[in-house]
Amino acid sequence: MSRSQRPRKAYKPKPVSIPVTHLRHEFMLVMLSILSAAQLGYFSHYQYEKLAQALNVVWGALLVKPPKDSSVTIVLEGAMRAMNEAGRRGNSTGVWELRQLEQAAISAGIGKVDYALQFMDVMSLYRSMQHLKMVERADSRSAAYQLERMAA
Repeated sequence: MSRSQRPRKAYKPKPVSIPVTHLRHEFMLVMLSILSAAQLGYFSHYQYEKLAQALNVVWGALLVKPPKDSSVTIVLEGAMRAMNEAGRRGNSTGVWELRQLEQAAISAGIGKVDYALQFMDVMSLYRSMQHLKMVERADSRSAAYQLERMAA
């Protein structure tokens, strides 16, 4: 069968993997500025939420495509545990602060995030962000449903 007689294959575009370049600097700027503010004693619930959101987005993307270096997820989970502890303390006392040990764990987590972002693509981060938004909406809906049931 000559080349002209072969059936043509259907065109199938390859997915594009866009590396995280400028976005990496934005992530690091947000996380490091919040950590620096916490070290100076200026830490609030808003900053806690922003730092937690950034760590959760990267963690979610790492779940989809695990890194070759397994220490990245271990250190990042340690930073997330430190954030959870600070969140529990902040919710119960109303005073939002990071202790020195929590700052060290979060600083190590930020360093690993910087390392992991080199090997990630924009689409995995975007999917992780969309998944987090979907989970937040589902949580708020279930909480509203529970409140409706309690009121009835």
